[in-house]
Amino acid sequence: MKAIVLTATGEAKKTLEYRSDHPKPTRKPGEVLIAVKASSVNPAECHIRKAKLPKAMIVIPQILGCDVAGVVLEADPTSQFKVGDRVVGCTGQVMESWGTYAELVSARGDRLTHIPEGVTFEQAAALPMAGMTAWQALASSMPLRGKRVLVLGGAGGVGHFAVQIAKSQGAYVAATCSSRNTEFVTQVLGADKAIDYTKENLHESAGQPYDLVVDLVGDEQSSWGLLRRDGRMVAVSFDNAMQGRTGMLLALLILTRIIRLKVISALRFCPKYESVTQSFAPDQGLKQLAQLVAEGRVKVHLDRVVSLEQVPDAHEYVEQCRTRGKVVIRVDSP
Repeated sequence: MKAIVLTATGEAKKTLEYRSDHPKPTRKPGEVLIAVKASSVNPAECHIRKAKLPKAMIVIPQILGCDVAGVVLEADPTSQFKVGDRVVGCTGQVMESWGTYAELVSARGDRLTHIPEGVTFEQAAALPMAGMTAWQALASSMPLRGKRVLVLGGAGGVGHFAVQIAKSQGAYVAATCSSRNTEFVTQVLGADKAIDYTKENLHESAGQPYDLVVDLVGDEQSSWGLLRRDGRMVAVSFDNAMQGRTGMLLALLILTRIIRLKVISALRFCPKYESVTQSFAPDQGLKQLAQLVAEGRVKVHLDRVVSLEQVPDAHEYVEQCRTRGKVVIRVDSP
């Protein structure tokens, strides 16, 4: 089968190899064999390729990718899925040899759900990791009607979902973004306020205190003062902490930071704090979000759609700029 294989860690064009004759995955009991129609590129996959994670978590060789949208080819007789079903999910195959940058993938059935009518494969593939992360970041504060939500990094893959989910529930939403994305955040995503972090002071522009701050850029320290006393800070990104650090040192730094803030929060020295731990179960937001897309209440913005052969370029693009929405891989599987 055709696949993009990670052969080493380092630069995208030196480590991501396109193969047309890679072995096909073997379906295990409880798994569903899928003809992949689309996948997507997530920053986490770039971190794996660049060896940001501890070495024990990186498999070489490996097919990267967790997001999948495709058609069922094989399933157990007792499975909720049958041959020909359109499915979407986050496979969670981070520490395994098989991923979704390929024509075929075999994934656990409990990590998949049906794609609603009216939702394309490309739209569906953008949802799993980014969409579920956005949903889980907001979930503890739901219902959101009448609440004030601030999203740090509102134009990216996770951010553009977080803004729209919050608006769909009736929240007032402000989001930080660059100058080129202010109209996108307000006019396309529907945010009530866009704060241009390149020109504006966050505290001066944010207005009244917020019930929830979702940090997608690793800069939660800049916005603690914007929360109500009974508000909630949700950390999704640790990009600032990752600068110049890799492997076990990075993991320990992030873990220490999470524990420290949770202890301080538990002692009520600051508003509530939590970090998002990725769940792969579709009932953790994926089903609900896919339905919102089908109803037109949430729009999937595809920054660009690439082929398998173009994945190395797509990795470089994701690394070099803050994408507007998602970068999706179209797979011409048989």
